[in-house]
Amino acid sequence: MAYSEEQKTNIINQISLDMINGMALRKSIKKKNIAEHTFYNWIEKDNKKMQQYARASQIRADLMADEILNICDATKDDVITDEDGNQIINHNVIQRDRLRVDTRKWLMSKLQPKKYGDKTAIDHTSKGEK
Repeated sequence: MAYSEEQKTNIINQISLDMINGMALRKSIKKKNIAEHTFYNWIEKDNKKMQQYARASQIRADLMADEILNICDATKDDVITDEDGNQIINHNVIQRDRLRVDTRKWLMSKLQPKKYGDKTAIDHTSKGEK
């Protein structure tokens, strides 16, 4: 199917909005009924569309940082009360939350490595031996 420039722009706008709202890129592309390679061809051929996609990726990574804070601050289900009134630590919820945080941190480091990636310091001062 041939798309007009206006249709392409609208689809890319929708995909960008989906990404900002936390939807995976592939899922959003599939929802629009276009092939992944078609999407990538569109943005590769148009610098403005490429910048829009890059900005949506940046925003998505920043929003993940907010999600991490929300996950860490949510403690409602960390402790459950059994039938006898005993409070029990819910290790499953805690482990799942740890996985959710770690996954977001990993994704953020890949989406925005300069901002969220691991920083390594390089020592440029070395004493030569004589």
